[in-house]
Amino acid sequence: MKHMDAIMIAVARQRITQGRKPRRDIVLSFYADEEAGGNWGARFLVEQHPDLFEGVTEAIGEVGGFSLNVGSQRLYAVQTAEKGLAWMRLTANGTAGHGSMIHRDNAVTTLTEAMARVGRHQWPTQLPDATQAFLTKAAEALNTKFDPENPASIIEKLGGMSKMIGATTQHTANPTGLKAGYKVNVIPQTAEGELDGRFLPGREDEFFSTLDELLGQAVTREFIHHDIAVETSADGHLWDAMAAALSAEDPEATVVPYCLSAGTDAKWFNKMGIRCFGFSPLKLPADLDFSGMFHGVDERVPMTGLQFGVRVLDRLLDIC
Repeated sequence: MKHMDAIMIAVARQRITQGRKPRRDIVLSFYADEEAGGNWGARFLVEQHPDLFEGVTEAIGEVGGFSLNVGSQRLYAVQTAEKGLAWMRLTANGTAGHGSMIHRDNAVTTLTEAMARVGRHQWPTQLPDATQAFLTKAAEALNTKFDPENPASIIEKLGGMSKMIGATTQHTANPTGLKAGYKVNVIPQTAEGELDGRFLPGREDEFFSTLDELLGQAVTREFIHHDIAVETSADGHLWDAMAAALSAEDPEATVVPYCLSAGTDAKWFNKMGIRCFGFSPLKLPADLDFSGMFHGVDERVPMTGLQFGVRVLDRLLDIC
């Protein structure tokens, strides 16, 4: 069970036991396949049962509201944006033949050269609003000025968060798999590869245009899974309520938006016009590499962090 699920279940159970109702109706929903694209969870409900979300204008989910210590401040990063997703299968065709012969039309060579071009490509630095806002606030906490032309000077001082924030300053496209051939002395007719692409909000067309140039005409691509990038602004009643709930439990809290380098079920609810935020609050030890443990064999958060999250979300329901 993810910590967001644990927090929400604890809050719901606590409020039901105490007979405490929120000020407005709350839709509480759980999905089992977010890591696989959400096709049988969030997508199914959004497309087949939209009536379940009638009147819903805003939503919270993973990944945000967690603390990180930067300089002299404790920042709470609330997700307002996330990169788009493009898992792709790449295919190159050639002429099959005997491995002992001179061979100029080798599908393996064609594919691996294309994947190497993509893997080594240096994408330009482009900052989503959420990333710029996060780095500006981080620079203030470090008593320095943020230079948008040199975000690395701040990112390198973020400890374990540096990889995730750094990945939101540009598109990424990483080769993740290769499949070709069945015997060492046989040149295969077809070679396939897999690519994990993540594009910045508002820049999807630009991403695919560059990617196709890098792949070249001899390699085709098809989607294994493709989904949109999402971005909203750090304002409004819910934003103010989240900040107030955090500050009530931690007077030293500085709330700041950020962009997630991965993806969540927010993509599906955004298509319904629901404004989504990543807010599963946690107060974490300063030395805990929270993002570095994502998908790890011992991924965990402290119980005190979960208890903090329960208190914050309980307050949020009262405020909203």
